[in-house]
Amino acid sequence: MRSLLIKFFLSFWLMIAITVGAAAVAGFYYAERAHAAVQRFEVSEAMFEAGGALQRDGREGLTEWLRSLPGVTRSLVYIVDDRGRDLLERRLPAPVVIALRRFGGRPGPAPRDLGNLRPARPFTELVGRDGSVYTIFVLPPRGVVGNWLANRGLAGLVIFALVASALVSWLLAGTISRPVRQLRNTAKAIAEGRLDSRVASTALNRRDEIGLLANDFDQMARALETSLHRQTELTRNVSHELRSPLARLRVALELARREAGDLPEFDKIESETEKLDDLIGQILELSRLDSAHKRQPTPVDLATTLLSVVDDLRFEHGDAVEISVSGITDDVVVEGSEPALRACFENVLRNAAHHGRAGGKLEVALRQESGMATVTVQDDGGGVVAEDLAHLFEPFYRGSARGAESRQPGSGLGLAIASRAAELHGGKITAENRGKGLRVTVSLPAGR
Repeated sequence: MRSLLIKFFLSFWLMIAITVGAAAVAGFYYAERAHAAVQRFEVSEAMFEAGGALQRDGREGLTEWLRSLPGVTRSLVYIVDDRGRDLLERRLPAPVVIALRRFGGRPGPAPRDLGNLRPARPFTELVGRDGSVYTIFVLPPRGVVGNWLANRGLAGLVIFALVASALVSWLLAGTISRPVRQLRNTAKAIAEGRLDSRVASTALNRRDEIGLLANDFDQMARALETSLHRQTELTRNVSHELRSPLARLRVALELARREAGDLPEFDKIESETEKLDDLIGQILELSRLDSAHKRQPTPVDLATTLLSVVDDLRFEHGDAVEISVSGITDDVVVEGSEPALRACFENVLRNAAHHGRAGGKLEVALRQESGMATVTVQDDGGGVVAEDLAHLFEPFYRGSARGAESRQPGSGLGLAIASRAAELHGGKITAENRGKGLRVTVSLPAGR
């Protein structure tokens, strides 16, 4: 049982249910005491005492004798005059009312819903010196508990208490767990890259420890957003600044070639310059992803975007790589950023082309199922070492060489960019060895 709401609810309800149960047990204990008192009550002896009190002191003496009985016994004995009223002016219980009606008394109308109760017994009549008649009733032992339940409504009270306690417990549990759930949702959103997410005001406005925690959490989130924003800006600025000396290096390299001729060292310098330029471009691409995601999402036709990337790759590699495409339809739409999704597919396809075998084949497929759009890219480059699969999407992770089939070393940023782009759209990217090569799968929530 992991839900905090359920735990709080059951804790509160169990506590209240135990209290209600204890009260019910106490009630039944009282009823049993009453039952035992009736069993100990000697009716014949009591009638003798009551008759003597009536003869000596009249109505007052009989009343005082009734008051002198023990509390539990007194609650079970009723003395009714010829007008149908108890000497202690108590409300007559249903068994007494039924008995009076049955034997000619006039106590008033009997409750309709209690007509199946047995009448009080035994009973006798006492006659005073002035000719007044008094009837003594003792509630039947068999009906003590049932009568107590009927008159007090214990069963209904217990049921009502349990239902009411369940409702109150649910409200209390919700009051405590709701802000915790809001904190969890906000933390999850921040972990997914939505750094502008904040805790709901209902939690922030609380004046207890949970409210303090929510405010502290928001302060942490703001500090984290500011820090990462500064880091992104620094990365972007540094990358831009590196482009300027890189451009000057290319100019100097070209001038050196004109003066000294085409030497092998110049080719090496040019190759390393291109690698550096590509690395800077990928770093800038990573920083641009977050900016693109913050813009208002728009419908993106995956088929159009994917085919455009495939056409560019065919132009770059010519006949060196054979690319087959399947499942392309016009009704696969994702809400998001077209540049970010394009960057995702470009890096996945280029990674496959770079690490596939020379003259090899790439298989690209698009399908939509259960609200998810899935793009798979399969190469035939020999796959990836098993221990490297879990790290393929980490920045700057290049892992082990993919055998002799791998033609070009990478910077380790391409798949990290693809993974980040997928995450920003609420999707994910996975990789697995299938057949002779590596299969990369990009799953995205479909917009229609």
